[in-house]
Amino acid sequence: MVELPLFFLGVALYARATAPRDRIGIWALWTLVGFLLAIYCGSLFGPPPPSATAVAWADQGMWLLVAWGYWVDRHRTAQA
Repeated sequence: MVELPLFFLGVALYARATAPRDRIGIWALWTLVGFLLAIYCGSLFGPPPPSATAVAWADQGMWLLVAWGYWVDRHRTAQA
């Protein structure tokens, strides 16, 4: 269970190194963090996938997380 402390460290570093430009910069970041934690908990405590097709569709859906992260970053600015 090294993943969870490493995840929290990364979130803390990102939150400290950036500042929100607007309310989207606040809410989008924390909803993304919450969603990623929910997925992590689901993978730990949930049942295995029902088929290889379900795994393939879930993997394709992960590209939406890249777009979500880009959207979050567009509403935050780096701090000096």
